[in-house]
Amino acid sequence: FSLGLCKSIGVSNFLISHLEQLKEDCVITPHVNQVEYHPFQRPQELVDYCRSRDIVFEGYCPLAKGEALSHPTVIHLAKKYGRTPAQICIRWSIQNGIVTIPKSTKAERIEENCKVFDFTIAEDDVEILNGMHDGRHVSWDPSFIV
Repeated sequence: FSLGLCKSIGVSNFLISHLEQLKEDCVITPHVNQVEYHPFQRPQELVDYCRSRDIVFEGYCPLAKGEALSHPTVIHLAKKYGRTPAQICIRWSIQNGIVTIPKSTKAERIEENCKVFDFTIAEDDVEILNGMHDGRHVSWDPSFIV
């Protein structure tokens, strides 16, 4: 039974088990799932699950709270493409089909973060970044929530 008060819902940090439980408990499928996503935390199985159910996967912390910016691979690619490490991380996330939401309070960083649509990272370099996944969380780990 629905009163029609809500057109769509979004969730945050829902893993597959959480989305499956939601499916059992609700008639509404979320339209978006906002989850930590950066080179060290690339939950591809969850991305694929969301896509297969028309749930937009939205990635937050694309810079791993700054941890990715000092990684030698990211720095190397930034030099190769003549970009900043932040732009490499954001562009990588976008090229992986992720709705990407970087956060900054500094105007110049916000502007820098937006300048990622005029270049493309080569597929072999995307794969190098994809290979950096080690399961690390810089936010919090939702796997402990049952």
